[in-house]
Amino acid sequence: MSTPGGRPVIVGAASPSMPEPTMADEVLDEYTEIFAHMRANDEARARDGDVGGLLTSASNTVSHLSSHFVTEPHIDFSSGWTFQLQNLWHLYYVAGKYCLEDVVAPAVLQLIEISQRGLLARNQINSVGAVEVDYAPVVVRVGNHIIHQYLWQDLPFLVPDMTSYWLQDCARMSGSQRVRISSFWSSLVAASSASWSYGLCRIALMVLRDTLETQRPLVRAGVEPGGEDSENPGRTVDMLTIADLLRAANAWLERAGARITQLCEAGDGNVATRLAIPVPDEVSNPGPLAEAAGVQATPGGFSSARWFFWLRRLDEIGAETSPQGSTVSSTMGGTSPFVRRVQEEKQLARRVTYNMIYTASQSNSTIVQELMRMGRLPLGDL
Repeated sequence: MSTPGGRPVIVGAASPSMPEPTMADEVLDEYTEIFAHMRANDEARARDGDVGGLLTSASNTVSHLSSHFVTEPHIDFSSGWTFQLQNLWHLYYVAGKYCLEDVVAPAVLQLIEISQRGLLARNQINSVGAVEVDYAPVVVRVGNHIIHQYLWQDLPFLVPDMTSYWLQDCARMSGSQRVRISSFWSSLVAASSASWSYGLCRIALMVLRDTLETQRPLVRAGVEPGGEDSENPGRTVDMLTIADLLRAANAWLERAGARITQLCEAGDGNVATRLAIPVPDEVSNPGPLAEAAGVQATPGGFSSARWFFWLRRLDEIGAETSPQGSTVSSTMGGTSPFVRRVQEEKQLARRVTYNMIYTASQSNSTIVQELMRMGRLPLGDL
């Protein structure tokens, strides 16, 4: 099968770089090379900034799947959606990761428009000859949970796949790529109230945990091979500094800060926070610094206590007289490039703090009331 634009829509298997398939389907195994080729082609086009071509391919895929489901009522598609959808979400992932924010903005709109198509439905004749409405079901496995979702309103697999991409790629990305993909995801969250948009906030949890809840140096003492803003396949999460992650955290807090504050305010569980897909413990649990400060784990990962811990950590990082800052100043001199980098990151931390409080202040909540009690609101100048 192929779409009008020439992009094949094939039932195939995952390439080694894909997230683990969320639904077993042995029929897909023989097409591994085809899917790997399609993904490599999408990534090359994303690196070249060909957003228009990528979005045309995505639109063709959505139209093709929809048309075949509606017009072929005798075919059961329930076990055949998995890798076609995962291939589609990979296209959006590489677009958000490699393309500049203003260029990739139409991809945000297109994804929301796909979700707004609602439930994909068709008429079927049942065993007694009556007409029944049949929807497009997809079985999504998340850990030990089995979730039943439907095209197109739920964007099945989008949340677990995007989560997996961040886990596997965040360390080896360049800093600019971390910011771009975080801006892409947070823009989706800010622009949609669908359940999948709440689910994407689990990525914000991971970014904030790695940035603010994990002990790591503020900046790198030396220069990394390839430069500070380079991809590095051998880089691990433990090798990242706060500076490597802080701009990605700021993208989430600035763009989707209202949603994050809302989730922290609700706090108690998946139902209250509209997290239709359960958040695994390894994603939701607080980091070691937050745990040491007494922040308790919650089912969805969000809580007011955690929000205020992030605020305190940003205050610590941005403090002019923090131990880290005073140590490097005394040992390396106030004019060294290293110290200037420390000062830049501290200034950024203060700006992230301002953004975090300012975004929260725009809706009434117990978090805002506590900020007022603490004297952090109303805000002064940065």
